Amino acid sequence: MGNTGYVVIAVAVVLFIGAVWYFQHKARQKKIAEFTAFAAQRGWRYTQKDRSLAKRFLGNPFGQGHGRDAEHVLRGEHRGRQIMAFEYSYRETHGSGQDQRTETYRFTVVALALPAGKPTLQVSREGFGRKLLGFVGVRDLQLESDQFNEAFHIKTDNDRFAYDVLHPRMMEWMLADQRAQSTPFRFERGDLMTWNRGKIELANVDWMLEYLCDVVDQVPSFVWKS
Repeated sequence: MGNTGYVVIAVAVVLFIGAVWYFQHKARQKKIAEFTAFAAQRGWRYTQKDRSLAKRFLGNPFGQGHGRDAEHVLRGEHRGRQIMAFEYSYRETHGSGQDQRTETYRFTVVALALPAGKPTLQVSREGFGRKLLGFVGVRDLQLESDQFNEAFHIKTDNDRFAYDVLHPRMMEWMLADQRAQSTPFRFERGDLMTWNRGKIELANVDWMLEYLCDVVDQVPSFVWKS
């Protein structure tokens, strides 16, 4: 191949990279505009990036990999509660040398503020990710309902709090609610949060917020006073 051939290939590569960057940039600008309008309609606040949120939570999917970031952040009020939603990401590098590759993992994270700070309690579908990084004393818990134990995995650092939250009516509700079949939740300090895999989409923010509010509504009022 002559010099002309190399030049043509080099130009083609540059043009391809430029095209990819352009379409990614346009897609990001469109998403920013959509989120800005969505937040304005609800009286919420939108921030393109807030890296401090990458350190706010301790359990999964946080505390893994490198290059942790939080972007497309929504803050406001929903059903009388302070809420936030954002896209969390981290990277993991695998292999070495020419085989080295870096993968980016993205998650939609939604949280609402609790009436009071509470112990750690995570409830997830049996077989879902179980890691709880950064917590001391967190352990598995089995309840009296075999059906619930077969369906869900419970981790907590305070058995009494877990029993108070996961009362019989709560367990019955979760076993019947389709959202609970795929959506974990975690009480962590002053927040109740949930997450799922993938880039943040406005449609997902709505139903995840509704799910968390419904979870809190199932918690007996005396729990917040004890």
